[in-house]
Amino acid sequence: MRRTGLLIALLVACGGEPKPDPEGEVVPPVPVAGQPELPFPPELFAQNIEGEVLLYLVVDSTGAVVRDSTRIAKSSGRVEFDAAAMKAAPTLQFTPAKRNGIPIVHPIQVPIRFTIPDTLAPAKDSNP
Repeated sequence: MRRTGLLIALLVACGGEPKPDPEGEVVPPVPVAGQPELPFPPELFAQNIEGEVLLYLVVDSTGAVVRDSTRIAKSSGRVEFDAAAMKAAPTLQFTPAKRNGIPIVHPIQVPIRFTIPDTLAPAKDSNP
């Protein structure tokens, strides 16, 4: 019951149901598979600290990140992760967004995850 009220409130606040784009539906950019892993900050890797940074960036019609468009949408809480994600952002490649099948410039939010591979993580004690 409470969720229904919230949904109705959100629909009213947003002006009801989404209106179709008169220029055609946009297919958002998608990260290209097989990209190299981003460098993990060595001091955090040594301490087995993981994190995630959410980046806001703009992808051009060729799939490249638009220069100086990258911002941190949500910090990891660690300056080292945030800096590493910002430094690596220009190297990311995407399949560009499309409208009516035509590549366009479009913004996207991308999570950058810094995780220690299981093979390198310290063994977990099975006895609590």
